[in-house]
Amino acid sequence: MRIAVSVIRWIEVNKQAKQRLATAARKKLCVACMEKLDDTRVVRGCHERCYRATMRCVARGETTVEQRIADGKLLGEDLGGGQPSNPVTKEIKGIAPA
Repeated sequence: MRIAVSVIRWIEVNKQAKQRLATAARKKLCVACMEKLDDTRVVRGCHERCYRATMRCVARGETTVEQRIADGKLLGEDLGGGQPSNPVTKEIKGIAPA
């Protein structure tokens, strides 16, 4: 029998990284390269090509996912994706209308 186990870990994001993430969210930029997000797929706040490049560097041992998150250059797994568009969901989550 196999059992899946999830481990919750906390990563400390420094002040500059928080500012970087806020700027990227406000201006709709890729958190890795800080260039405008386009119509391509967005993965964890990055262009898909930037995400893939990050994962290649992680696979080679040049960096870690945790370090990229701490630097504000990659979003956590639960933070990716678009913002909700349903008015009820926005109200419940406390998201101000655009």
